[in-house]
Amino acid sequence: MKSRDIAPARVTAGEISRNFGQWQDVALSGPVIVTHHGRPRVVMISAEHYAAAGLTEGPGGHDNDSELHTAETARSAILGHMNEAFVALDPDLRITAVNPVFEDLKGSSAAQLIGAAWNEVFNAPSQALIGEQFRRVLRTGETLEFESESTVQAGRCFGVRVFPYPGGVAALFVNRTEERDLRGRLDRASALETALAVLPGLATARLNIRGVLASMDADFLTLTGFSEAELRDCRLSDIVRPAERRGLTMAVEHALQGDPPARLSVTLLVKNGAERTVELGLATIRRDGVPDGVLIAIAA
Repeated sequence: MKSRDIAPARVTAGEISRNFGQWQDVALSGPVIVTHHGRPRVVMISAEHYAAAGLTEGPGGHDNDSELHTAETARSAILGHMNEAFVALDPDLRITAVNPVFEDLKGSSAAQLIGAAWNEVFNAPSQALIGEQFRRVLRTGETLEFESESTVQAGRCFGVRVFPYPGGVAALFVNRTEERDLRGRLDRASALETALAVLPGLATARLNIRGVLASMDADFLTLTGFSEAELRDCRLSDIVRPAERRGLTMAVEHALQGDPPARLSVTLLVKNGAERTVELGLATIRRDGVPDGVLIAIAA
């Protein structure tokens, strides 16, 4: 009986990942449609049915060779327009297919790569570990995701997704260098904020793109004697000695234009009528690379 005469079974991507062996057995007798969020994504069929499909005619007298050729052309088009680097390997971990992004990553053409063993093309220790993940996916049929330092392009970090693929296993490589660096900067910023919080007399405030106070920490409020409600949407220059306001305003404007961090002394007019001379540090806050405000650090 032809596989097209058998009603296809349906299974979610999560279920097939958990019970791949069971669904392999189901695919021996008929197609298995794998769904993601309820929508069909891929079809799993046995090697026997796949081979037979290329030798029979489809509905309406169309030759399945033509259909398979169309499917292969579509797959090639998809791989050619992906942002991720793609590589497919056989069970012996010999490369069977790559896309242009992978060619650029390695600096070699598809003709040079296809047929080569993975450990011949990538022989560094960290890449050998990726090879072990390929073997694990071949054994278990599960999908794995992890990060790996690049030995091809120094300083880069790639997210790797390894998954079962017809004829073996495949992997997608995504450049995660910027994400890793951003996580590092966020971790350092968090640690710096924690360290600054225990220093006496050090306060911080944030000015928005209009140059007015948008947020203030408790030390800033204690230093000035005002409440947050009293200061919100006021300019910092409003609580500075009049003779110094022009200089402060210009420093804020330079920071809002993305100029390097600046430092200056000003005299704050605190709520009880007293004056307090402090040192200010001004640094640009950016969003997507564009100035979006100013961070003010105040040392009393």
